[in-house]
Amino acid sequence: VAVHLQTFVGCDTVLDEGGDSSLSLSKQVAISESSYGKRTPDPKSEPNNNARMHLKRSIQRYVYRLFLLPSVEQLISTFVDAAMKKVMTVAPGPSKPTSHQFKVDKGEATEDVEKIRDFIDQVQELILDGCHDDFVSMSQRRDFAALVDDSDNSIRDNLFREAVREQTELEVYVPLRSTISKYLVYAWFNEDMEMKHKMKALADKPQSYFRIPKEHRSRSDWKSVSRILHEGVGRSTLPCVKLRAVVDAAKEISQLDSEERTVFPNASFFDGKVDIVKSKTLGADDFLPIFIFCFVQAKIERPSALCELLSVMCDPRKMSGETGYYLASFHAALTHIHELDLTENDRDLSIIFDT
Repeated sequence: VAVHLQTFVGCDTVLDEGGDSSLSLSKQVAISESSYGKRTPDPKSEPNNNARMHLKRSIQRYVYRLFLLPSVEQLISTFVDAAMKKVMTVAPGPSKPTSHQFKVDKGEATEDVEKIRDFIDQVQELILDGCHDDFVSMSQRRDFAALVDDSDNSIRDNLFREAVREQTELEVYVPLRSTISKYLVYAWFNEDMEMKHKMKALADKPQSYFRIPKEHRSRSDWKSVSRILHEGVGRSTLPCVKLRAVVDAAKEISQLDSEERTVFPNASFFDGKVDIVKSKTLGADDFLPIFIFCFVQAKIERPSALCELLSVMCDPRKMSGETGYYLASFHAALTHIHELDLTENDRDLSIIFDT
């Protein structure tokens, strides 16, 4: 009975390898709580995290049902079909069978993807404005009493926005994902071929090469940060989830640095050698070299096309907050690597940071 009831309200029955039955969200509801390398949350915050997760999924089920309404379904279907035809007509493939030059104008590609973003923004705002009272009513249920909020309900409202954005991207972006990807890949093909060559050359460089200060070189080579970038940014589907992974990776840098400085306050781990150095707090100038190092180690495919996708598809309201700040860092890392002259093999990245 529970299985059929959950199926009715938006869940599927999934059989794991052992044959046991478990419940999971329907594939039509975006599941963004995957860890993609994130650290285990503090047990003390578990009640709040659980309340947040379940409220978010409840809102996403609600929004999913809105998209099943005939008028909304027709609106989305019409837009997706039109956008797909537009992209396919301007991104036909290589200009010649043996050429790596593609007939896709970057400005036109960005403009067309922006139109898709604008449509998603409009649908998102329409849902948030029209259904806000329902969302508030849902959040006041006893099931979500553990949710920690602030006086102006900004945490709650951000959760509403996050849930609606994910579900809207699932309904609009996912059907267009393949065509959008081809569009941007064609437009930034040459840049990404160059980036692939440079990142391969930089992959084995030590932290000292990237001008990371001695007191902030990680004993673990920042593997947890690179894993978040690789899995969360490189392999996630939805742009909003990729952007959240960028933020998570940036925060992991600060947290990991703080932990390692606490455990080894007078030690610096780099190039197989340990020096005694004075520990200090990670500053903004120290952050970018570390982020560039992690960017290289993450081995993200087609980073130029991906960066353009994230820049265009980002929720405009988030561009002025921490998401916009760390997205700018992501773009800065890409730019620094792109401008690096690999012919100067014996020199480090001081050529970049000194200019």
